[in-house]
Amino acid sequence: MTEYSALVIDDDTWMQRVISKTLQSYGFKKTFLAANGFDGIALAVEHTPHLIVLDILMPELSGHLTLKILKKIPVTQNIPVLMISTLSDVEYLGLAIKSGTAGFISKPFTSSDIYDKLLDIYGKDMLEMVAKGEYSGELYPSEDFLKNNDSKDILKSSVTPKIPLTEKERSCSKTSFEQDQLLQHYQDDERRSSDSIKNMLLKSKK
Repeated sequence: MTEYSALVIDDDTWMQRVISKTLQSYGFKKTFLAANGFDGIALAVEHTPHLIVLDILMPELSGHLTLKILKKIPVTQNIPVLMISTLSDVEYLGLAIKSGTAGFISKPFTSSDIYDKLLDIYGKDMLEMVAKGEYSGELYPSEDFLKNNDSKDILKSSVTPKIPLTEKERSCSKTSFEQDQLLQHYQDDERRSSDSIKNMLLKSKK
C-alpha cells in the first residue's frame, strides 16, 4: 500500500489545517506544513512530496518566488504545485503560470474545489487509486492535463470571478499594478529576497 504525501505552504495556520485535512481525505495521508517559503523549500527538498499546495501571497518570500526556486531544484522541479489565490491576486497569476504552477484555487473555496483541481491534474482513475492507496507508480500530472491545459486555460479557469465585484469591493481590494509596475515589483522582491535565500542555503550546509 502506497502512502502519498503533500506539502502545504501557507502562513495562515487555520488554512494549513483545512487544506491538510482535505488532502488527507483524498488519499494524501501524510502532510507536511510550512508557514513560509523558506521552510517550505527545505521540507520539499527533504521529503519530496507528491503534491505541493502553495499560498501566492506570503511574507518574506512570496509564493511566486518560492515556486521559481522549487522549479530550479532538481529533486522538486517535477512536483505539481497548486497555488492558492484570491480575486485580488490577478496581477500575480500570470507570473506564477510562467514559473510552472499546475493550477490555482481561488479563495474562498470548498473541499470539492480542491478535488476538482486534483481531478484536472491527475485524472479520475489515478486519483481513485491514490485515494485507496493502490497506485504504485510515479504520481505526475496526466498526459491529458499536460496536453490540454495551456497557460491561457489555467489563467482563465482560475481568475474568472463567479460574482462580479462591485465598485466598493474593487476599491477595498489590492491596488492593481500596470504591467511595468508589476515587473518592477517582482524585481524588487527578488532583490530583497536574495540575501535571505543565500542565508538559508548557507545554514542548510552547516
